[in-house]
Amino acid sequence: MPHTAQQPTLSDAAVMLNLGPKKLFRALRSRQVLDKNNLPGSRYTGRGLFTVELKTYTHPALGEKVYAVTHVTDKGLKWLAREFDVEITQAQEPH
Repeated sequence: MPHTAQQPTLSDAAVMLNLGPKKLFRALRSRQVLDKNNLPGSRYTGRGLFTVELKTYTHPALGEKVYAVTHVTDKGLKWLAREFDVEITQAQEPH
């Protein structure tokens, strides 16, 4: 599923769930939802919970580098709220 501008990053979702990014990333890694690079497993992207956006930047010495950003779908945000038994406390701001 391609990323859309309306999808929050996983860090943004952590704030929306009142969990904090470090706590959420650590918990999802321990549950093997995320890998060591904080990217979701295909099992979770295939279910439409997360998307991954590839971005690039230019490093002064190494040239162009690619990195990935995990985003959460609406379905994924609801799933996270259920998994962690929390409310979604902050609506996402439109970009």
